[in-house]
Amino acid sequence: MWLFWIYECLGLAAVLGLIFAYCRFRKQGFWAFLWKYLKWVACTVLAVWLLIAILCWHHLYNSAHCYFRGVSMHANTKYSFYLNECQIETPSGAYIPIERSRALPGSSEHNLDDTHMDNSY
Repeated sequence: MWLFWIYECLGLAAVLGLIFAYCRFRKQGFWAFLWKYLKWVACTVLAVWLLIAILCWHHLYNSAHCYFRGVSMHANTKYSFYLNECQIETPSGAYIPIERSRALPGSSEHNLDDTHMDNSY
């Protein structure tokens, strides 16, 4: 998720940098230009933010899905933008893909007792 916010900040910096370059080229004051065209500058910043959000839509959805999956499992999870997968934290602190994990080492889910088995047949 932090990568998405870096993209958003870079988009804002790019818009403001282009406006600053335009003002230098036209020999106009930067703050005067912003104040005069505040509505258009705000619409441009919003359009760039929406464009970045649309481009990252798939990753944002998967990140939210991974977060709620971790909440339901009472486990720490994170979504990897690079690997495009949800990862779960093991007791040793390493992250492994959640789709390929079974019971985690150190958890009580992989220890089967005879008391939990149903022998009623």
